[in-house]
Amino acid sequence: MHASTRYALCTIQTDEGATPAITVAGKVWKLSKVAPQLDLESNGLMNLFADWGASKSFLARLADDLGAGKHGGGIEGADLIYLTPLQYPPKIICAGTNYIDHIEAVGYSSFSKEENIPAMFMKPPRTALVGAGKTVRCPTGSSQFDWEIELGVVIGKTVPAGSSISKDLDMVAGYMTTLDMSARDFQRNPKHFAKSDLFLGKAFDSSCPAGPYFVSAEFIEDPQNLSMQLWRNGKIEQDSSTSKMIWSVFELLEIATKNVTLEPGDLILTGTPAGTGIESGVYANVGDVIEAEIENLGRLKVEIY
Repeated sequence: MHASTRYALCTIQTDEGATPAITVAGKVWKLSKVAPQLDLESNGLMNLFADWGASKSFLARLADDLGAGKHGGGIEGADLIYLTPLQYPPKIICAGTNYIDHIEAVGYSSFSKEENIPAMFMKPPRTALVGAGKTVRCPTGSSQFDWEIELGVVIGKTVPAGSSISKDLDMVAGYMTTLDMSARDFQRNPKHFAKSDLFLGKAFDSSCPAGPYFVSAEFIEDPQNLSMQLWRNGKIEQDSSTSKMIWSVFELLEIATKNVTLEPGDLILTGTPAGTGIESGVYANVGDVIEAEIENLGRLKVEIY
């Protein structure tokens, strides 16, 4: 069943703590009030992925009811504090070197997709994921703190390692706006034997802002054709499209699932386009405000402290 009323899911901060919610037409309702039968108290929105097909059908009907005014007027979305939507996925898998303009801008003039594979790494969900607000801590000792807007892909069902996956992306539950915050001086520390350290450079606390919404895949017609922009202190730094990915969402999932089982709720980051600090040598500072927006997924606004 496809919803006739567009909705998105989020997790908001309330007196009760992290509270799963649904938003329709700019208004927000606590799911515990309008859909207590979902039983989201233990793991929040993550519980929906136990059977995403059934959850999606239920949410479609609920969104239609909310749009028709059957549960009252809701809360104004602009008045809320948004946490990271998923509390917390089993894995965050990240792909690097996936936009040709970004690769060229950091100094590689020739690149062959056929002769390369994407760099892939992981972030720890419980410590890396944060939501909007003054949430991003500048890593101690880093002077090259960088921003990267990325399309986040949420897995909706188990895909065992070695499985074939469908090009219609039926394993994808939905999408989010995400940021891959990077300490470039840690990532490319010359003292490191391999001259590369994706753990210290990428996996530090609050390195993965996400949200403010999780949007079901049925509302995203083509994940390979979404505009994406990032602003730092009001100045646009990144202005691109997911159409410029080297490896598509399908191809990234195909590569990952060769030897890694994808689980419901897993979050996959898909790389960033040109416009990052490593290209210009100008990096983020404490007090900077980063705003990232991907078409139809909402704008994520964080402040560095």
